Amino acid sequence: MITEESINFFKNIPPFQFLDDSDIRRIAGELSLEFTPKNAHILTQDGPPSEALRVIKKGGVKVYLANDDEIVIDYKSEGDSFGYLSLISGDKSRANVIAVEDTLCYLIPKKVILDIINRNPHFGEYFMKSFFKNYLDKTYSEMRNKNLLFKEGEKLLYTTRVRDILCKKPVTIGEDSSISEAAGIMSQQRISSIIVTDGGGRPAGIVTDRDLRDKVVAKGITASRPVKEIMSTGLVSVRGDSTCFDALSTMLQRNIHHLLVMEDNSLTGVVTNHDFMLMQGTSPLSILKNIDRQQNAEELRSVSSRIDQVVAILLKEGIRATSILRIITELHDRLLKKLIDLSISQIGAPHCPFAFFVYGAEGRKEETFKTVFRCALVYETQTTYCEKKEMEEFCDRLLADLQETFGKCGLPLFDIHPLGDGKHIYGDREEWHNNILTALGSGNDSIVSTAKKMLDLRAIYGDESIVVSLKDLLYKKIRENGRYLPALIEKGTQQKSPLGFFRKFVVDEQGEQQEKFDVKEKGASHIIDALRALSISQNIHETSTIERLNLLARKGIVPQDLQNSIYSAFEFLLHLLMQSQLLKKERGLKIDNVLEPEKLSMLERKSLKEVFEIVPVLQETVKRCLHHSEAAAP
Repeated sequence: MITEESINFFKNIPPFQFLDDSDIRRIAGELSLEFTPKNAHILTQDGPPSEALRVIKKGGVKVYLANDDEIVIDYKSEGDSFGYLSLISGDKSRANVIAVEDTLCYLIPKKVILDIINRNPHFGEYFMKSFFKNYLDKTYSEMRNKNLLFKEGEKLLYTTRVRDILCKKPVTIGEDSSISEAAGIMSQQRISSIIVTDGGGRPAGIVTDRDLRDKVVAKGITASRPVKEIMSTGLVSVRGDSTCFDALSTMLQRNIHHLLVMEDNSLTGVVTNHDFMLMQGTSPLSILKNIDRQQNAEELRSVSSRIDQVVAILLKEGIRATSILRIITELHDRLLKKLIDLSISQIGAPHCPFAFFVYGAEGRKEETFKTVFRCALVYETQTTYCEKKEMEEFCDRLLADLQETFGKCGLPLFDIHPLGDGKHIYGDREEWHNNILTALGSGNDSIVSTAKKMLDLRAIYGDESIVVSLKDLLYKKIRENGRYLPALIEKGTQQKSPLGFFRKFVVDEQGEQQEKFDVKEKGASHIIDALRALSISQNIHETSTIERLNLLARKGIVPQDLQNSIYSAFEFLLHLLMQSQLLKKERGLKIDNVLEPEKLSMLERKSLKEVFEIVPVLQETVKRCLHHSEAAAP
């Protein structure tokens, strides 16, 4: 019997909410109800297969395997379903399902489920772990809609194809034409650049307004000279079907302001920084330009808030978290480089090569709204006491000046003793090598955690080769010494992911975090730690979690289906974290990594639960690989 209650119930739980109204009404019309008292079995391991898909209306069940020991697979509550695999296979039930309280289930007949799956393949995919990514795509849509309802942000067109914003055909000129001809065309067409083509009509270079000022007017070059003498070569292009976001990212990475747009090897247009500024209220490229031209810390104070503004706009538009992090990284790196430049201009350059590096989330290119710059200095080993003393004094002056500069810019101050009292955040390669390894083996949870973050070190200023060689030393020693690799994941695998939630998530039980959940500590850190350890064991130097995952998959260390699941899980956690931080920022609350699971939608909660079913699979893969590595070691 069709009831509005059952129709509304299925319209609000995944994956039924993605079905057409007619399918939901058919399900409601053929439902039956089944009551099971507390502690009674509903399905029995290796017993008869389920002839219906059960969806919990009230109550809850435990799913477990009974071998020598009882292995709890999951707890399920209102809106959860079970019995799908045995229903589809028709051979036997895979696990025991027992009611942990008086439970009422909707039963959907097998024939109805099979018919719906035949017409809606994605409905069946929901129940299979290998299709985890497709499921999360639905969640992203809901999260995006929620953000847009919360506050109408500035509309971005980052999901638009580059070809769709071209408003005129490209203007070109032959390479043997004169400079004056090029300037005349640019003036007549009111354009800031012109493409120079070779004898075959292919793009060979570009001339901009700046070229005319800096290379012709300022240097007094005769305007009758060939335009090819002043053109800039090394053109960068994008495909017309690339997204504007990808084009913008390319411009940020290359520090350029013009991009050629190509279709089938033919030039179809040029996009500029100005095009993106017209598309949005705040352009990342305009922020970079603003950073470059500032001459003191006070003038840079507004940059941090403008970076957050760009991030908020991108998030509201539904851009993927990993893509947003690329923008944040470029902007943060440029800001830090500028601040270091300003400090060195005041205190003077050192006498020997050095490098300024970041670590932790910034080192992994994964910093979000909650910016905590973790940074340090490393320099070449000094041969004399006087040289070493001079280098230490330079580091002290630079770090003190940077702390003051950070304060003027409204940025959080960095920790000057991250590895404990008496341990500076500067030193030569050997000192860093010894300090980090000592910290890893210290047994102090806080110090070990910081040392693990330092393994994600990334140079942003100075001689990058010093940081590369330090990383070589560290990774080599960790691989050679059997006690280090297990230590990198030991704490993470001992702490179970919060799969034990039933109705509510298992969250922190003490202090102000009661009934709340730390997304990074309890979620993302499990993935970060596992992939860090696995990457070091394979001598992979990339620091980004996603880059590490992709390289491990390419080497065959992580299976393809697990790679897809972990990518989606990590992406989802980052997106959930950034969304929570954005809401807190716009409400004037403290920005942290904590969220309240009960305030999430049902779809978000179920997605989060799926994440914690995937993480243990990765952890087991890592432990197995590390065990094989130890066994193969001489």
